[in-house]
Amino acid sequence: MADPVLLFHGLGRTGLSMLPMARALRRAGFDPHVVDYPSRKHAIGALVETIVSPTVDAALADADRVHFVTHSLGGVLVRAFAAGRADAGTPLPDGSRAVMLAPPHGGSEVADALGDRLPFRATLGPALGELGTGDASVPIGLGPLRGVEAGVIAGTRTFFPFGRLFSGPYDGLVSVESAHAPDGLADRAVVPKTHAMMMMSPLVIGLTIRFLRTGQFAESGDA
Repeated sequence: MADPVLLFHGLGRTGLSMLPMARALRRAGFDPHVVDYPSRKHAIGALVETIVSPTVDAALADADRVHFVTHSLGGVLVRAFAAGRADAGTPLPDGSRAVMLAPPHGGSEVADALGDRLPFRATLGPALGELGTGDASVPIGLGPLRGVEAGVIAGTRTFFPFGRLFSGPYDGLVSVESAHAPDGLADRAVVPKTHAMMMMSPLVIGLTIRFLRTGQFAESGDA
């Protein structure tokens, strides 16, 4: 039986953004399921409870393990879910893996800049204010990544005008440092891609499939 792969899009996006990845995963022998969830309507905790948890339970009803491919906010949701399962003593089955594309694990400076502005709060919802770098940051408060074998792919290209907010390479919305922030990652990769389009890149898709199969981004024998 093919392993199920749950795909979670980013804040303000829809499941359509993950369809190229899903098609490639199916061709590679996986059983992908794109989760189209209301990212702009609920806080992170509510999304984990009402979307991620029941979706994972349904996938595991017919499978021995489950994998994830996430973009941006989706990676924080899966990280929070997996940590909660691990802390409760009910971790995901061995061999469950996650590839997280441009997740703001260390918070986003852009969320800091926009989170208090009414037009952006109204458009993107409560999760925006939880993705910053301050004391209220949900991803920073999660601590080490645990409960799932995870690799993170960060990007270094941008067409967004937020360069003054960052001190190092970033993909337009999330820095490489933030994406790779948590202890406990199984592997890390950096690609010359933008935040908005990363999940559609053939390079990123290839790295994702390799990690889901092997638990690493490099080919066997690579330095």
